[in-house]
Amino acid sequence: MKASLEWLGEFVDLGGLAPQEIAHKLTLAGLEVEELAGPLEGGGDWVLKIGVTPNRPDALSMLGLARELAALLDRPLKRPAPQVREEGPDIRTLVQLAIDDPDHCFRIAARVIQDVAIGPSPPWLADRLARVGLRSINNIVDITNYVMLELGQPLHAYDLEELAGPLLAVRAYPAGTVFTTLDGQERRLAAEVNLMICDGAGPVGLAGIMGGLNSEIKPHTRHILLESAAFNAVSIRRASRANGLSTDASHRFERGSDPEMCGQAADRAAELMRALAGGRVASGRLDLYPRPYVPPVIEFSPARANAYLGAAHAPEDMFRVFRAIGLETAGPGDGFSPPSWRPDLSREVDLWEEAARLLGFDKIPATLPQPPARRLDPPPAWRLRAEARDWLAASGLAESITYSFINPNFADRLGLAEDSPWRRRTLPLLNPLSEEQGVLRPLMAPSLLQALKVNQAHNRPLTALYELGRVFLSNGPDRQPEERETIAGLLSGSMGPGNWLEPSRPVDFWDIKGLVEGLSLALNCPAEFQRTPDLPPWYDPAEAAAASLADGARLGHLGRLDKRAAQAFGLKEAAAYLFELDAELILERAPGRRPFAGWSKFPPADRDLALVVDADLPAALVTAAMFQDKTLPLVDVLLFDLYQGSQVPAGKKSLAFRLTFQSPDKTLTDDEVNAFSAGLTDHLARRFGAVLRS
Repeated sequence: MKASLEWLGEFVDLGGLAPQEIAHKLTLAGLEVEELAGPLEGGGDWVLKIGVTPNRPDALSMLGLARELAALLDRPLKRPAPQVREEGPDIRTLVQLAIDDPDHCFRIAARVIQDVAIGPSPPWLADRLARVGLRSINNIVDITNYVMLELGQPLHAYDLEELAGPLLAVRAYPAGTVFTTLDGQERRLAAEVNLMICDGAGPVGLAGIMGGLNSEIKPHTRHILLESAAFNAVSIRRASRANGLSTDASHRFERGSDPEMCGQAADRAAELMRALAGGRVASGRLDLYPRPYVPPVIEFSPARANAYLGAAHAPEDMFRVFRAIGLETAGPGDGFSPPSWRPDLSREVDLWEEAARLLGFDKIPATLPQPPARRLDPPPAWRLRAEARDWLAASGLAESITYSFINPNFADRLGLAEDSPWRRRTLPLLNPLSEEQGVLRPLMAPSLLQALKVNQAHNRPLTALYELGRVFLSNGPDRQPEERETIAGLLSGSMGPGNWLEPSRPVDFWDIKGLVEGLSLALNCPAEFQRTPDLPPWYDPAEAAAASLADGARLGHLGRLDKRAAQAFGLKEAAAYLFELDAELILERAPGRRPFAGWSKFPPADRDLALVVDADLPAALVTAAMFQDKTLPLVDVLLFDLYQGSQVPAGKKSLAFRLTFQSPDKTLTDDEVNAFSAGLTDHLARRFGAVLRS
């Protein structure tokens, strides 16, 4: 936004202040002056270039900036009061207005100026526009631009004789509508809602963005229909981006224009058109305002403001600057109502910020915060992340941090069925950064596989990665999506140093299983592993398993990446093993940190136990059954041999375990250890039909 100090001086007295001082005061108030230029050749005017944040649409006009300066300088604001001399016929005999969609158009006002003479603007008007970066076109268009810069309200002038019928209506048109804008381009509108200004035959303007070629002001135009409206900022912003069309008008509307300014801006432009284009202003102004602005009431306490800011501002000083920027109050203690031009003020903390900004940030003393006397424990989710990071890093994995946005074709590359929840509940982005980042990830595997591809391109012999993040599952268009904390990891390549003493070997299933098993134990949520038919399709079913809790709740899955999925992601031949765990379930079920248990000072005793069981019985179930009796001093079970052959019956297998017994308070005798071992054998015989191998 460029502002002329000469122009600003029409609204607030700037006498006695150097341009540099004015720029400094605006910068201290949060409106950063990016450039100060002048005085220009042939005159003494200075021009400020101001960086205006998106939440301050009021600062995109001379009146808005003058209001800021009036509050900062404690000087009165000269409010414009247009005096329109009406000479023409009643406007209601010339045109009618309609708003078909009040959710997207809040207000529309109109003036008619007859018998104008289109020509160049007077030098003062053309020069003033040039100083703030706009070129002069003709007196009518220049006046609409001038009023937009002066009051912040974009206007549009139509050739009244080019309109079909007396009606001017605001309607919403769907995507795919074809419309030719003022720049001569035929556009197929792409937004879901394209708000249009229409005459009796169809659209004549893309509302809030650009007028149509079919009603532009031409050199022979005689009668002007002047439109001044207020639109839904979100609707204009979406339409501007979807259609790739940004203008000075859309820049203001998509940040939120002041609906109360529509009538005054139309009157100001009509006044100038009568004076500078020789027109006659029709009697009356049409104005549709179906939902007038109702200001909210914001509670305000000077004591709370000072406590928050760490300042000692006098209440009367706060009230003075509030009144200067348009805040109103019914009386002491009744709160303040923000004006229509300040949509950014909605909470008490916003008023605290205004007090600090306008009374000077430099008046807030530097104080150290007073921390609480006691230390608060971190939330459980933070502790879980920290413990998972520590354990995975200690296991040799590096943390991967990737975007939550992934390629929409992930479902095809992973081989997901059409009814897969990961495909059905995908959440697309309305405004993706690129085609490669079009949806929010419903699972972590695509992110890790993309990271693996990068590592393979750099010829990394081993890729060992983990990622802690969220996955997103859609709950429908009108509901918040489901977000779940997830822990995922990946191993691919060769393990070991690769020397004569310890040759390298490819990563295998037992590496990823051991990783998940150790992690679940570290998080005090031991996992059990089963082969199930409902594993995700991107795993090789021969080397995959589901991870569950003791009560059967599904914790996650792990396994080798299927060859078709590996090819779809462009990976090399090296096998990739992945796991993905539901961290929300761990937080819900894990009892917290395990209490420390001291080591026994008494020696352990080992016994080997070889059992013949059914061939399809998982060894993990046998191991879990051994630990069911909590009275036994059994501290470790190691499966060290598996045998299937002529020495055992058909359909059977031999499992050899090494059992370690250790008491915390005495040395175990051989008779006690033998009794423990025999008891376990009897228990397993009853549970699984296990037989001691002879």
